[in-house]
Amino acid sequence: MFDMNPLNLPDAQMQQLIMLFVAGTLGFIIGYVERNRTARQLEAELSTVERAVDDCQRMPAATVPGSDEDIVLNRIRTRASELDLDRIGIASLAQADDLKEISGVGPFLEKKMHAIGIYTFAQVARFTPEDVDKVNDIIEFFPGRIERDNWVGQAQAFVNRK
Repeated sequence: MFDMNPLNLPDAQMQQLIMLFVAGTLGFIIGYVERNRTARQLEAELSTVERAVDDCQRMPAATVPGSDEDIVLNRIRTRASELDLDRIGIASLAQADDLKEISGVGPFLEKKMHAIGIYTFAQVARFTPEDVDKVNDIIEFFPGRIERDNWVGQAQAFVNRK
């Protein structure tokens, strides 16, 4: 009668080898893509953990007597070296402007700015976008707030008035 056994076809073994090759190739491609995706995820997690470890190592010991404000200011002081003060400008407390005149800067925020070496309007006016991001990160301020309040523009206006 009618026998439909695919293994009896003359090129059955060739078809099986082709299917095996295609399946192996697809498996390799899928595995390669998945491995790369997993590696990217793990690298992102690793960088996050490394930043957390660096932050912990920079943080002064919690046993230091003082208020919460002192602890925060000490933590910020330890990161002051991350700023390029040679380009921004170096100033001292004796040369300090009243940074609270900038909209969005209060007394504690002014102390944080002083802790990283920012004392004058001229220094704030020289901030680049990278400096703004770095200062924002160091002083632990709301992301994007420096741009929204236009600290650089306000500082330039105060410098021009002097």
